[in-house]
Amino acid sequence: MMSRKIVQHGVAGMMLVCGWLVGSTWAQSEPSSSTPGTMESEAVLRERLQQNGNEREQLLRQLEDLSRIRDEALPANEKPQRYQEAAVPQSDGVDAPEAVPVYDLADISIVSKRVQKHPEGLAFSATPRTETDSQPTRTMKEAMESLPGVILRSANGPRDFGVSIRGSGVKTTGVVRDLKFYEDGIGQTQSDGFSRLDMHDPWFMQSVEVTRGAASSLYDNAALGGMIHFKTRRGGDINGLETFLSGGSYGYQKYGVAVGREYGDVDIAVFASQVAEDGYLRHSDYNTQTVNLNFRFKLGDKDNFYVKAVTNALNANVPTRLTLAQFNADSRQAGGTGFGNDPLRLAQRRLDRRTVIGGLYERQLDANTVFTLEADYDVRDINQTFTQINDAFYPNFKGYADLRHDGRLGDMPLKSYVGFFANNMEQESQTFENLGDFRGTRGTLVQNSRGTIRNIGGRVREELEFIPKWTLAAGVGFQQSQISVQTINYTAGALASTPGADRTFYNWAPEVSLSWRPTESQRHWVRASTGYSVPGFANLTTGLDGLAGTNFSIKPQKNYNFEIGTDTKLHSTFGVQLVGFWVLVKDEIITQVNSTTAGAFAINADSSQYRGIEASYDWRPSPGWRFSGAYTHIDAQYINFADQFRVNGAGPITQILRDGKQVPNVARDVLNFKEEYEHPSGWGGWFETTYWNSYFLNNNNTVGAPAYWLLNANLHKTIELKPTSWFRFAKFYLQLDNIADKRYVGSGGVIADSTPDANKTLFFAGYGRAIYGGVTLGLF
Repeated sequence: MMSRKIVQHGVAGMMLVCGWLVGSTWAQSEPSSSTPGTMESEAVLRERLQQNGNEREQLLRQLEDLSRIRDEALPANEKPQRYQEAAVPQSDGVDAPEAVPVYDLADISIVSKRVQKHPEGLAFSATPRTETDSQPTRTMKEAMESLPGVILRSANGPRDFGVSIRGSGVKTTGVVRDLKFYEDGIGQTQSDGFSRLDMHDPWFMQSVEVTRGAASSLYDNAALGGMIHFKTRRGGDINGLETFLSGGSYGYQKYGVAVGREYGDVDIAVFASQVAEDGYLRHSDYNTQTVNLNFRFKLGDKDNFYVKAVTNALNANVPTRLTLAQFNADSRQAGGTGFGNDPLRLAQRRLDRRTVIGGLYERQLDANTVFTLEADYDVRDINQTFTQINDAFYPNFKGYADLRHDGRLGDMPLKSYVGFFANNMEQESQTFENLGDFRGTRGTLVQNSRGTIRNIGGRVREELEFIPKWTLAAGVGFQQSQISVQTINYTAGALASTPGADRTFYNWAPEVSLSWRPTESQRHWVRASTGYSVPGFANLTTGLDGLAGTNFSIKPQKNYNFEIGTDTKLHSTFGVQLVGFWVLVKDEIITQVNSTTAGAFAINADSSQYRGIEASYDWRPSPGWRFSGAYTHIDAQYINFADQFRVNGAGPITQILRDGKQVPNVARDVLNFKEEYEHPSGWGGWFETTYWNSYFLNNNNTVGAPAYWLLNANLHKTIELKPTSWFRFAKFYLQLDNIADKRYVGSGGVIADSTPDANKTLFFAGYGRAIYGGVTLGLF
């Protein structure tokens, strides 16, 4: 009787396993066209697949136990001879062969191929591979502007763009602040909150992931607007050697090479590119080189290691922003209204290099716990020639360690996270007068400065599914920042003053969210979160005239983000995301340009608010067709703000109340529509429409950038070649930008009201009609 029960249990267990395997095979055999939609719905599906994989393992183990019990009950001469060989291997959860289905999508772990779930309750979006694979890949703007809430404007270099999410990051010039950047899990934002898009070549990218809304509880300093994660292609994606050649209007030319391969437990990818252009604007020619190395390998069944090294060198001439009259007369001119900002006389340029070398180690402590350790060295070496000439060196050491655990609280699933981080950044800077001899010759020393920023802190987060399909997430981050700056100021070459500052800031960043997933294709959430950012060295060592000096009274900024959102597939072919947000900012750091001296300085706005919506859709009505769009609306106002500046770059400080004024450089409405078609023969193309509403560029709201529409089109062809010893594929691109040759403002800077509106240097003109073409060859 006992033997019969054992056999019955064994048969039942085998039927369960077979049923799971059939269901799993059916799920994997579904055509890809049946699963379009938002990234969050895909993440839910992949999580379920992973859970099914774990259930499969448990069933197999139960079957093994039942088989062992059955075999032990049998006579010795009837026991199977190969029982030990037939045992099911134990899974450690890290790249176990065939243990869990692997999908090369946005939430695959950076280190391994383990499926990794995104935090709950966040507004999240990501670009598909086609955004960089089907075009000549000039800048990250071409891909990222298709994401809701993400706004990019050109700055002082070829791939240098200001990036804004929910109005953050646009009150500065030449750099990105208020957003946290990562590339393949390695931090690309320095300890003072500095980021720059120069480092990231779009041709290297697999996807770009964006978390919108304040997120310092997850990403610490500078995450006021959220986080942007650039993910490069793996060696297994390249699988050989690729060469890239592109050229087009205004002397544009780009050459690239990628080498990659996956060998068992090792994956290596190396990218290199050279880009040069005469420039659309006069005095904007440039050349830049980028090398990016990525090396992944397994140290064992439970250990994975990733090494990244990326370096970028830039030599670029920089024009001066145009006044309104200059823009209307000739939008392509180099700009300048006098000696203080004449780009040719000053020989304005950037000669910059930045290098990041980092490593990321991941250890699977048990089936439900993962330990991660990251460390990197990030150095920025700049030589910039403007009204004054600045030579500065910024070495930065950063690191973090964290634990992630999937457990239970009673019968409720609980995801826990705890992390610790520390970083140290130093600065050595010299500022000289510019002799204005058309060669950028250094004159008298104006200022020496040396500084240090040390940040240390931790993060804790819990995600509890307290009832099925409802998840409550709560977390908090803490950071202590110590900033030390010593300056030596000179007047006519003689020692004038030696001011310094030693300041310590304590920042807390709590967050809480509630998510509801009624089905696999629906997600709704409400969230309250906070962000913070400490002042940078440039904020502290620049006076209100925009020249070398001191501004030690500048405060850290903090924001409070409230949002409600939905991410839903209304149909198997149609998905939408809609988010409403309200952001309150305390002591917002506003960087303004003094038109007389062409220098930028920072002040605090006591309080301001940003209210708006972010919307996107993805519709794939039939195979090959995709219609997508993104819309962002922001209403930004100062609540309490006493503006400060020096009239004509000198004299006493002027203060004017700006309460109720619109925050400058925040576009009220931005739309992007894209229609794409990919034919099975390899032909494809898309048509894109972009709209920007007008926006102000000064705190007094008297001057600004006008609204505009842009139209772009693309045609491409992919040829898959028969496997040979040399060629695997060829991809051809042809793209026409700004088809109507619209004159528009590609970038506007926040301008101080220290000069009359007619003398304000406001705009960089956007590119006129341009055509680009290119080819990628897959070799070996």
